[in-house]
Amino acid sequence: MEHEVTDERRCLHCGETKTTLRRAGITMCGIEGGYEYRELIEEWPDHRWRDWTDAELDRWGIRPEAFDKHRRTPETHMQWVGCEDTKRGHVLATEDDYEFGLRIGQCHACGKVPITTEEAAREQG
Repeated sequence: MEHEVTDERRCLHCGETKTTLRRAGITMCGIEGGYEYRELIEEWPDHRWRDWTDAELDRWGIRPEAFDKHRRTPETHMQWVGCEDTKRGHVLATEDDYEFGLRIGQCHACGKVPITTEEAAREQG
């Protein structure tokens, strides 16, 4: 019986494993979507197997203390990284916004409401 070596690391662009791509005979790196018709939503020139570097994470706006946490975060998930892990931090509403359902001090990005006024002041810088 032949033993197949598997590699379960996921590409940080398309999210597929080397094993899955090898078995399917796929060499391109992209994300497919659509309902009635299949279409390529994103395409990259190469798969990304290695971890993100400090410089790349910095360009994504990740705080240095969260670098290790996001070394293997897929590129398509970077826009959803928690406010606590970003240089931007929370984006607090300065007034009630009934259209978006936000109240004063609530974060536009994640919806968190600071526990204290001191926490709100700290988030505003």
